[in-house]
Amino acid sequence: MDTVLLQEVLAHNPFEAGRGSKTAAWAPIADPVGVDARRCRDHCGLLVVGFKSKIAASEKASGVVESHTEMDDLLANVAELAAEEEERKAEKTAEKEAKERDNERADGMRDEAMKGMNKRKTKGDILPALIERVRERDEFNREIAIRTVANEENRLALERERLELEKKERAAFIQ
Repeated sequence: MDTVLLQEVLAHNPFEAGRGSKTAAWAPIADPVGVDARRCRDHCGLLVVGFKSKIAASEKASGVVESHTEMDDLLANVAELAAEEEERKAEKTAEKEAKERDNERADGMRDEAMKGMNKRKTKGDILPALIERVRERDEFNREIAIRTVANEENRLALERERLELEKKERAAFIQ
């Protein structure tokens, strides 16, 4: 019965079944064996666990010649099918997690970009700021013009004083 069960498992590969359809995947295997799907799945699992422990024990033993049977081949193939499916599911989970991380990173980047967009001023906000800037520039230019005139007046006053001193020196020199 175990041989028939393992042959049916290899023929139908119920390990590919997704969540919620495992019992349905084991049903075609259970029909030829004559038991329900749950018992087939559990018994197959027990056979594989026993086979793995037998292999582990034989690897520890050194120099022991073991007989190799058809049942061992079937169990090795079933164990390989189960391991491949577990690996495929792990890869699928890793891909899904990577995709979620990428989506989260993209969401974060989009949110940061939107924050920058919110900080930018709209055209309605630019006009008052531009008018204020022009007023500040005009006031600055007026202050510079006032200072320039004051400096020029000071320069002229100093020039007058210098000319007066020169005039007095010449008058003193002539006398």
